[in-house]
Amino acid sequence: MRPLAAVPEPEGDPLIQLCAFFVGDEEFAIDIMRVDEILQPRKPTPVPGAPSFVEGVLNLRGSILPVINLRQRLRSAAPTVRRKPKLVVCWLGRRRIALAVDGIAGVVREHLSDVKPPPPVVLAGRRPCIVGVTGGAERLRLLLDLRAVLSGGMNEEMG
Repeated sequence: MRPLAAVPEPEGDPLIQLCAFFVGDEEFAIDIMRVDEILQPRKPTPVPGAPSFVEGVLNLRGSILPVINLRQRLRSAAPTVRRKPKLVVCWLGRRRIALAVDGIAGVVREHLSDVKPPPPVVLAGRRPCIVGVTGGAERLRLLLDLRAVLSGGMNEEMG
């Protein structure tokens, strides 16, 4: 995972900026520097033979983007609270992808020292998609590694 976008702070503990969103009832976040834009949901064109978490492709101002259903990819349950679904268009290397999420929580600024590593049990498996945890006692945010999330059949193509 590339370094998070940090804003220097006078006291030496930089602030990072994250784009926070909901998948099911859980709150996730990615580095704000990966986010290109946030769109209203659109119906993608299905692609036969694509992994099940790929809803299809969109033509966005001349660029063809895969649409990834994060709820399906992360095996999350449907949300219990109704939110406004969105597409988060992100950079993954030199390519863009659209992530279908259940709602946007907003831009969050956290001190880098407040980002904690995930517990070891979360790291079990080939490649963990959760690279950090942040937030308060009432609500934690899970920081996603997009390459790891997409490693189930698309990572090589997304390079």
